[in-house]
Formats: sequence, C-alpha cells, structure tokens
Amino acid sequence: KKHVRSFALTHRNVGSGARVYVRRQKQVHEHPMSKPTRQHTIATAVAFQGIGLHSGIECNAVINPATAGDGIIFRRVDVADTENQIAAAPERVVRARHGTTIANASGVSVSTIEHIMAALALTNIDNAIIDVDGPEIPILDGSAAQFVQAIAEAGIAPLDAVRRMASVHEPVKVTDNDRSVSIEPYQGRRIELEIEFDDCMIGRQHLSLDLDNPADLVKLATARTFCQLNEVEMLRAAGLIQGGGLTNSLVVDGDRILNDGPLRDPAEFALHKALDLIGDLYLIGAPIEGLIRAKKPGHDLNTRAALALSRRVFNAAPAAGRDPLRASA
Repeated sequence: KKHVRSFALTHRNVGSGARVYVRRQKQVHEHPMSKPTRQHTIATAVAFQGIGLHSGIECNAVINPATAGDGIIFRRVDVADTENQIAAAPERVVRARHGTTIANASGVSVSTIEHIMAALALTNIDNAIIDVDGPEIPILDGSAAQFVQAIAEAGIAPLDAVRRMASVHEPVKVTDNDRSVSIEPYQGRRIELEIEFDDCMIGRQHLSLDLDNPADLVKLATARTFCQLNEVEMLRAAGLIQGGGLTNSLVVDGDRILNDGPLRDPAEFALHKALDLIGDLYLIGAPIEGLIRAKKPGHDLNTRAALALSRRVFNAAPAAGRDPLRASA
C-alpha cells in the first residue's frame, strides 16, 4: 500500500470564542488517492454533522457503502411521502448559484453537494449512498478536508467491476463572455485554472495541478470556500449564506482576510475554485482523463461543462424540461 500525505484539521478557541483551524500533518496508511482500475466504495459508513452554509440549518450526512454500478446517490431520509433518492448527475442540476443543487423528478433536492462530491472524486469512490436529513450538505470547515480524512480512515473497498473513465478525444468547451471551462485531450489528468478578483488579497491567481499527484490533491482538499465582505449583506438578503461565518469560510476585505490565522496555501482561493470544479465535474460519474482548463469558473459553468462532457463521452440525455447547457447561474 502507498503512504499518502493528508492533513487533519483541529481547532483551538481564541478570545472571542472564534475558532482557528490548525493543520496537523499525518500519514494515512491507505491508497485513497492512488489511481485504481476497479470500482470502489467506502468500506464502512462515516457520518458528519454541521450547519448548512446557505440554509443555516443543522444537518447530518452519512456516506454509506454501495454496490458496483450504483454511482453516487443522495437520499433525503427526512422525506417519506415521495421519492427521496437523487442520482448525482449533471442533468439533475436545478440551481448552480453559489453552490450546486440537484433534484429528482419529484422536486426533492439537496444543495451544496460540491465539496462532498470533490472528496469522493479525490478518494476514488465510484459508488456511495449519501443519507442527509435536511436540504443541504453540512459545510464543515468550508473545505473537503474532513470528508477526505474520514473516507481515508474508513477505508476504500474494491468492487468486482471495472472503473469507468471519461477519456476525452475531442475538446469540450462552455463559455460565458470572458469565462470558460474546457476539457481537452491529454495523456493524464491535469487541471489548469485562472481566477481574477478586484480584492488585492485575491487578485489574479493561476495554478496547474496533476490530479494523479497526492501532494496536489492534499492542497485541493484543504482549500476553503471564500467570499468578499462587500457581498455578505447582499447574499444574506437573497437568502444565501445564512449559516456562513469565519469558522467555515474565508472572508476577504480588500488586502486582508478577516479570519484569524494565515491562509493554508498562498493559492488557496484558486485551489478552492479548482476543488469546486472537480466536485461539479464528478457529476458525470467517472474520473476525467484529459486536461481541464478553466478561466473564472463558477458552478454555472462547471455544471454546464459536466453536462456537455457527459453527452459527448457517455451520450447522456438531459432530464425532461431541464437543460443546464442553456441555464444561467
């Protein structure tokens, strides 16, 4: 087995009751970030509890083992009078504004799925049933680190089925003015991403990562979500980030962050955008063999790219009455 570098996040209380997260390096004796050829599921169930970033509602989520070919399925255990399962698929996306929401034909939905989806992608989990007792996945610390760490500690179980790969032979690209996401033929799995914000704390950042390199995957997993201070009141007035705070997101004001403690990486903002992109693209249900390029990505473009790729590679059709390729954020 291969030793993979990972990080557990601990916290300590500071004067005002706020919490500062501290990275604690450890070795995980497992292979969750290797490159398997067989399908995998989680060996034992793992549970998470926390607040929903946008709903502000306390919720619980459990990642359960599943059988080969099941894919990723979300199950609303608080819904009993109608179909409560939602397959993770790009044609199931109904909203992609400041997070990704999927719904089934009965209108039952689950939101902010991108971080847990990214964790499943980073740990090569092909099949899982995710029980959630509310409308949203817990935001935890705003990254995918706690999901990844829990999956690694639970173990990865191989299944008797060949893993499906999304091999890109022709470029797939979606655009929105100067924003774009493309997936191009490439011998390997790589992501190149650029972001640009007015705040000088963020500014323009560019990164290039090897998605088969465990060190790069650790950087991705630990990158936290962020917002600009001047957006906070507007977002809350729109019913968003009701559960947001300095313990689960970075808040940027000009040339400073309001959180205690330093960034986890100088490129943490770009890394988190890449994490979101990986989570949204994993809606296709397979790892991508190709080069992912993104300029100023967001969930709207990410999910449109996932649908376009799924149609190109797997001949997937959109759900009736829903077409994210034509949808706005």
